[in-house]
Amino acid sequence: MDSYLKQITILYVEDDDIVREAYKRTLKRLSKKLFIACDGVEGIELYKKHRPDIIISDIKMPNKNGIEMAKEIKNINPNQIILFTTAHTESGFTLEALDLQVDGYITKPVDKKRLRSKLTALAKNIVNERENIKKSKILQNILDNQSGITVLTDFTTIEFASASFFNLFGVKNKEEFFNRFGGVFDVFIPHKDYLYGKTKSEFLDRYNSAKDEKKVVSIAGVDGVKAFYVNIDPIGIDTDTLYIISLTDITYLQEEKLKIQYKATHDELTGSYNRVKFDELFEVEYLRSLRYQRPLSIAILDIDHFKIVNDTHGHLVGDEILKKLVKYCKSNIRKTDFFARWGGEEFVLLMSETDIDKGKEVCEHLREGIEQMNFSNLPKITISIGATQMRFDDTKETLFKRTDEALYEAKKSGRNRVVVW
Repeated sequence: MDSYLKQITILYVEDDDIVREAYKRTLKRLSKKLFIACDGVEGIELYKKHRPDIIISDIKMPNKNGIEMAKEIKNINPNQIILFTTAHTESGFTLEALDLQVDGYITKPVDKKRLRSKLTALAKNIVNERENIKKSKILQNILDNQSGITVLTDFTTIEFASASFFNLFGVKNKEEFFNRFGGVFDVFIPHKDYLYGKTKSEFLDRYNSAKDEKKVVSIAGVDGVKAFYVNIDPIGIDTDTLYIISLTDITYLQEEKLKIQYKATHDELTGSYNRVKFDELFEVEYLRSLRYQRPLSIAILDIDHFKIVNDTHGHLVGDEILKKLVKYCKSNIRKTDFFARWGGEEFVLLMSETDIDKGKEVCEHLREGIEQMNFSNLPKITISIGATQMRFDDTKETLFKRTDEALYEAKKSGRNRVVVW
């Protein structure tokens, strides 16, 4: 079973010199490569440099403890395997470690047989997963290359290309290709959602760091702009490295994917972002605000007497008012603000990097503008707004409870106003 261990790399982090030396020899003998760190700070540096398969770390250490180190590593790679060693007296740390979803812990003094057994099981999973990924890639390459678009290149010249590659651009051979394009990179359209690069290293860096589902390029061919899944395999020939690039047309799938994504993140009636998308973005901004101690304000907007509008004029008129309101708000908020439908006639406004004083200005601007709007063939409306600034002891629940209370006060005190709490 040691054959599995010999294929993995280990980072061992331990501040106690005696303990570290006692296990260093064993771990070095078991693994393919062992990296040693004396504390969490050094552990982070070594992790970023070597990206080991398994991390074994003490929890209680100076400078940066194991929990702090693990949090940083999990931010880089949520799937990183981490194994903690801990004393019985460190139960508080242990519970926090389990919350990080680490892969286990071993109590001190560490039993070497138990450690070896645990490492072997983890190593077996790692090696088997690698083999499965490798086999899947080989199979996928074979399937794609049967009828796909293939080119063999060093990104400067083209050694070989399938007829389908040249047909994509309406050329007969590589001479015609290079007469039309300055280089291989010129066929990839720069776009934030697709891979591209002006140089070989830039393109390959983006390719290698992209998740499999993001390995997609946009190419303008004779039939228009299309999306292709791209697979790149390096092959060594003498001292040179060439790359087999395989392209699979997924234009239709991309279009369908975008439609599905739009429906999943947008309100069907008004076209504004929906609550699902808001929750997703709020989580990011909430954590960023906490981490960097930056201001974050939030507001809930509610149409005054909207039920009366629906009862008097009908729901179709109510729907048109909702659409007009969304259109106006989206056009009159700042580019950094995020506006979404919260439910019914309520909408939510997320204002990052904004304290409550500036947030109130933004809300007043919207309230006044809507009050002055003339909806063609529609009744005039006003809105009430409750707003607050996030405190650094806030949870999502306490933040929204305070915002709701501010909105309730705006309604209670006469509507068509902004109340901040």
